[in-house]
Amino acid sequence: MSYHSIDVSKEQLRTMVASMFLSTWIVNYPRQELNEEFEDVRNLVLAEYYKDSMQEEVEYQPHADVYELNQETENTWMERYVQEYDEHSFWDQLIEKLSQKEMIDAFGEEIMNRPLKEEEVEKQLEIEAKVEEKLEKNGLWALTWED
Repeated sequence: MSYHSIDVSKEQLRTMVASMFLSTWIVNYPRQELNEEFEDVRNLVLAEYYKDSMQEEVEYQPHADVYELNQETENTWMERYVQEYDEHSFWDQLIEKLSQKEMIDAFGEEIMNRPLKEEEVEKQLEIEAKVEEKLEKNGLWALTWED
């Protein structure tokens, strides 16, 4: 195995730590088991950050031989990055799924199993714009559920 090193400033290292936190959070969030490859790299980056006099943001857990962000830093980054991502992602996916439902209603289920024709793409964009406008105007209150 070959090893590489890079020279980074303290601020760049902090940005790298934030990037590692966010990427491992996204990778591990839907899983029962942590992704060990990501966890190993995260631990390496956090160890360097810890050694660089950043004990106020990173804690060493000797019983597990791992480095962890302290709760305050983690909460700050969750609020700054993850909550905004979740909010945008939720609305984007909701618009996409509701539009897909309308496309299936209009063209049948097989439309989701093949590339769209030009007129179908235009129809999909039209539906997405309509759904987005309706959600922006009424929020979730515009949705109804029928059995």
